[in-house]
Amino acid sequence: MRPIKIFFTLFVFLLLFNPAWAKQTKGSWITAKSFVVMDIDDGRVLYCRRPYLKLAPASTTKVMTAMVVLENSRLDKPVTISKKAAAIEPSKAYLTEGATYTTYELLQALLISSANDAAVALAESIAGSEENFARLMNKKAKALGMRYTHFVNASGLPDKKRRQYSTAYDLALLMRYALRNKIFDRIISTKSAVISGSDGKRIYLTNHNKLLKTQPKFIVGKTGYTLEAKHCFLGADYGVRKNIVFSILYSRNPWQDIKRLAVYGLRLEKKK
Repeated sequence: MRPIKIFFTLFVFLLLFNPAWAKQTKGSWITAKSFVVMDIDDGRVLYCRRPYLKLAPASTTKVMTAMVVLENSRLDKPVTISKKAAAIEPSKAYLTEGATYTTYELLQALLISSANDAAVALAESIAGSEENFARLMNKKAKALGMRYTHFVNASGLPDKKRRQYSTAYDLALLMRYALRNKIFDRIISTKSAVISGSDGKRIYLTNHNKLLKTQPKFIVGKTGYTLEAKHCFLGADYGVRKNIVFSILYSRNPWQDIKRLAVYGLRLEKKK
């Protein structure tokens, strides 16, 4: 059989008997430049596109921030908001400079409303500075096998001098790990909360994950967006017994991508 004919036969075989591969090559049903759907039990990749492409992770960075804080601090530890934290650009919870909040309250602000001021305050409380905290983030990333990731801050905001990047595969590894922590799982599953610092100001937090409201008990996760990164998301199916985690980077239509990958990923997981 001629080489061209052999190649054509193999190509047809892949289309007919590997529908996931066929849909990946078409690509129109998912707008994200890179994504991974991963089995939560064994870490097996069920479906992906460009899993090792280095891209800006935006506020999905805060998942690592939360894990470093949870593993290095008490939840009742008081944290005072510095001038630097209070002055950071949105999105933020508008924490009051000089006011004190508990670590748990700041974790709520970090993961529910993606507060950049909470990210900086938590980083400073753990490591003295955001730069030192980033070293702890990178150390943890290395321990988790996130080989193509580099963090430079706790918020995910773009840095003019240093590049912060990760991959869909690395972030899926991170989410799989984070969901083992019950406190993390509880906070990202929360639709809204109210925190109040030492100044007495009540701050209302609303989860940026719209699917907690429109499709309850379907998807939990952490959103992210910057002009450079476009829409990003780290997610999992809802419930005590989760089956899949998934990550999307540089998406043009995130809510469509999230729902389609979650549904398709659950189908693939059941077939394993």
